[in-house]
Amino acid sequence: MTKKLIIGTQEWGIADADAEGVARLVRDAMTNGTSVELTLHDPAGDAGDTVTVFLNGAVTSSVVLDLNSGPRPSQMS
Repeated sequence: MTKKLIIGTQEWGIADADAEGVARLVRDAMTNGTSVELTLHDPAGDAGDTVTVFLNGAVTSSVVLDLNSGPRPSQMS
């Protein structure tokens, strides 16, 4: 699981199977100023530990959604 969601200084893991749905929910929340409930993985916890994160798109100024869709410019494939 290399996909992640960063909200402020908090970083959460995204299961590969959930990545498309999480991306859709985050995009909707940020575009429409709504709140969404996300099931994510706690990177500080044990493997498999899931948490529920509520994202309020009306008050969150930015979110980083890293779906790791390919090598970074500084990485080789």
